[in-house]
Formats: sequence, C-alpha cells, structure tokens
Amino acid sequence: MKQEQFEHTFKADVLIVGGGFSGLWAAIGARRFVENVLIVDKGPRGWGGLGTMSGGDFQCVVRGQTKVEDALKDVVHYHDGLCDQEMIENILIQSYERFEHYERLGHLFLRDESGELKGIPQRGLKNMRMLLHRPYGAGGPSMATTLLKEVNRLGVRRIGRMCVTDIVKDENTGCVVGAVGYHTQSGYTCAFETPAVVLAAGAGAWKPSYLMSSSTGQGTYLGFRAGAETSHNEFVHVWNVPVMFGWEGQTGLLPLGARFVNAKGEDFMEKYYSPVLGSNTDVTYNCRGMAFEARAGRVPIYLDTTPMKPEDADIMRPERGWALNNFNRLQSDEGVKFFGEKTQWMPQVMWHSGGVVTDLSYQTRVEGLFAACRTRAIDPGVYMGGWALCTTAVTGYIAGGGAGELAKGKGRLGFNMEGARIACQEAMAPLGKEGLSPKDIMRELQEIVYPADVCLIKSEASLNRALERTKYVKQELAPRAAVEDPRQLAKLHESLSMLLCTELFVRASLMRRESRSGHYREDYPERDNENWLQWIYAAKDGKGEISLYPVSVPIERYKIKPHKYYMDNFTFPKS
Repeated sequence: MKQEQFEHTFKADVLIVGGGFSGLWAAIGARRFVENVLIVDKGPRGWGGLGTMSGGDFQCVVRGQTKVEDALKDVVHYHDGLCDQEMIENILIQSYERFEHYERLGHLFLRDESGELKGIPQRGLKNMRMLLHRPYGAGGPSMATTLLKEVNRLGVRRIGRMCVTDIVKDENTGCVVGAVGYHTQSGYTCAFETPAVVLAAGAGAWKPSYLMSSSTGQGTYLGFRAGAETSHNEFVHVWNVPVMFGWEGQTGLLPLGARFVNAKGEDFMEKYYSPVLGSNTDVTYNCRGMAFEARAGRVPIYLDTTPMKPEDADIMRPERGWALNNFNRLQSDEGVKFFGEKTQWMPQVMWHSGGVVTDLSYQTRVEGLFAACRTRAIDPGVYMGGWALCTTAVTGYIAGGGAGELAKGKGRLGFNMEGARIACQEAMAPLGKEGLSPKDIMRELQEIVYPADVCLIKSEASLNRALERTKYVKQELAPRAAVEDPRQLAKLHESLSMLLCTELFVRASLMRRESRSGHYREDYPERDNENWLQWIYAAKDGKGEISLYPVSVPIERYKIKPHKYYMDNFTFPKS
C-alpha cells in the first residue's frame, strides 16, 4: 500500500457492504433519500449473493388470510420466547409490502385458478406459510435478476471483488465516516468516505459444502470490530442435506409427507416429536434427532419421499435451474428416483446465527452503522422456509432507508485518514509473506465446530475442549498466517471472521446453562425461564477482548406473554 494515500478513494452517501439480496434491498431503500449509493461485494459485481441458490420462496402475512398478531404469536412460540417481539412484529407488518414489491418487479408466485396464493404451512405452525415461486427451481436466480435490474434502474453503483476490512470512525465522536478495503485481484487499496454504512454481508460461517461452500459472510466480524454489540452467538444453523448431491426444498417436502427414517426404516422423529407431525419440524430439531440416532447406532439416515402424494411431488419437482440438473443426473447417471424411494441424508453446519444488535431502524450503537438480515441477529438457530428471504427484503429495505435518511440529514463528515491508513496497513500486513495458510486455520475451526457434541448435543466438557482448541488457534496459529496474493488475503480475512464466530459461539454456549430453541445442553436439558429468558450480548471490552453479558427479554412491555414453547413438543434422551 502507498504510505501517503490510497490507490482509490470513493465517496458515497450510503455504502452497502454485501451485494446479495439484503444489500440490494438496502440500496433500493436508501435511494428513497439519497442519490449516491454504492454497493461493494467480495464476489463478482452481479452475482446476487448466496440467495441465487435459494428456492425463491417467501413468508409473509397475506392480507385477508392472516393477522399480524397471530403470526407474531407463532414466532414467539417457535423461538421459545427468545424473540425480539417489536422487531419481528415490524417485519411481519411490512412483509406483504415487500412481497407485492417482488411481484411488481416480475418475481411470480404460485396461485390457484381463482388467483389465491398457495402456501405450505411451516413447522406445524398455524399462521406461517411458505409461498412458492414458479417455475420451481428458478426462484433464486429470478429474485437476483429482478433486484439487479431494479438497482440498475435506480442508478446504484456496484463494485465487485472488493474486500472491506474495517469500518472507519471519527476519532472524536465515534460516528462512522467511512470504510477501508482492497481489490481482491489487483490488491489496490481503497478508502470509502461516507456517513452511513449498511452491513449486509451475512453473519459468518465455516465454509460447509454444497450450496453454502462460500458462506463466509463477514458482517458480524466487521460490526464487532467497529464496536457494535452482537447477540444470538450460542446458536448455529444445522441443516439436513443429502450425502451425495445438493438439493433445495426440504422445507416443502416434509410438510407434504416426506420423512426422515433411520437404518431400520423407522420415522425416528415420531418418538422425539409428535407422532402426528414426525419429521415435519425445524431442521435443527431433526438434526438433533439424527445425532441421537447415530449415538444409538441406528444410521445411516434417509429422506423417504414415498409417502408423498403424486400431486404434491409434482409441486416440489424442480422445473429449472441447478436443482433440475441434479434431479436429472440422479435419474440418468445414478438410477435414483428422488420421488419414490429413499436417499441418504446427514446433518451439516451451515451458518452462525449470531449477528449485531440494532434498534428498529437497524442502526447499531455505532452511529451511522446499520445491519440487515443475517448480519442482524434475528432467530435463535431455528428456521422456516421462506423466512430468510422475507427478512432479507424487509430488514434490507428498512436499514437502507434508515442509512439514507441519516446521510441526507447529516452530510459527509471529515474522513479520519490516519485511522484509515493504520487499519488498512494492518489488514494488508500478511500480504507477500511466508507463513501459515488460511486453509489450515479454516480446517482447524471446522474441526472445532462440526462435531455433534459441539454443534448439536453440547456439554460443559465438550465445549471446554472446543474453547481450549479455539484459544490455540487464536494465540498460536492466526498470528502466523500469511499469504502470497490478494485473493488469498481475502481467504485469510474470512478465516479471521470464522475464528471470531467460533469463539463467540463456544463462549456463549458455555454461558447459557439451559436448553432452548437451537441450543441444546445435554447437561442442562431443561428450559430455565427464571435465569435464562435473556439474550447473551457480546462486545469488545477496554482491552479489545470479548465480553459477554446477559440482557433480559423485556416481556413486561411485549404484547405476547409466552406460556407455550415449541421445544416442549420434544422428548430427547436425557443423560
């Protein structure tokens, strides 16, 4: 890096870090208030983010069919009371507007002959339905195409292959004044002068296989480094995936009759969950059941689609896209009939649920720093089909609007050039040196998080072992990392994001001595409302280290007073 100046300097009213669906929605929201909106992304300029691999299905409160209050009750129940009711209610209220917005942009959903929207109920809940995109299998690319077309129409600038490494703040006020980063191909260093930044780069993950192989969003990492609080760190999303191929749509398959069975052909979730609903539950609970079946030696696990009605199988049969390619290959190359027999499936860690804490405009405690969708902590490790794409649209639109409104009223502040230089020099320091490969750090972190006794069936002993190994990576391996080129430097910064997510996850899991929602402690298998109807926040202390502290869920001011909990439907073995 040049010592006196950056190779490139950009000025914007609002800078959005992340070019996926939440970032694109943030840009649409910001353009209501300001003209100069800039999106930067580590990936190609127009790839559209990991949402392109989704089914394109959507959750919303359909006017005339569902009431917001009823849907909110379902979410509070589903989240076992650990729900920011004001935020969720706001999302539900605005969900149908974003749904209509998608349809205006050209993204189509399944309707019956009378024009009524057709949806699939989720997780045994009465008021939460997943609305299916048509044609099935092309939903993710369709959403990306419509959003990219809209931001182009609005004149939003976009830069690809740009790794943002730090948020820059004013040294006196602590307000955001910009960001720094570098181009992952040329290595050119860049400064971004802006009064408002929206983090829309995901929470973080550990590079699992299949669809999420590049799921390494650094939104939480950037927010934490900038001084934002984080929460929901004790939760990770563990997903059911096929062993030999990729697939999208189990959240539709299970409500329509598919089921998971063990090596004996038993629908094992009937003994852990309701005999009526069986496998038709949250993926994390199903994966927990898989882990107990594996412990008992009743593996492998299969997804059995034979109970599905032919007309329901037709609804979920892919018509286009990568899912159709896999479907055709299974039949032609492997002789496998996906609809009509069993295929082997397994649990897989997908992404970290932790994210930054914000107000209802999605601004963090750092003025000028906003967060959207998975960068903003929303759910405690449980998931409903179409919910992520709903929260992506609503929170992105609101966060972008909040950032645009702030930027319009404030104008650009003086850029902290000295702070920016120091941050960028530190970020670029490992470049061109010999040392430990980022892959070695990533593999070590994967080996810490992936075992079932860390991600699914936790205990004091297993978590302490994970913590000691995490400390070793942090103290001994990470300082030795170095890379030859800018592309590998991006991998190194991803590994540092993974390291933070790992430490936050393990420490918060140790702190929460109960079981609730996506967090299960084998040594504390019961829910403890008296002590743990609380979120665990994390932030940097005065020495830059992680500090954890509980924050009570403000039930006294919330509309819904939970008395029934989703986890109470389950009976898992107790040691």
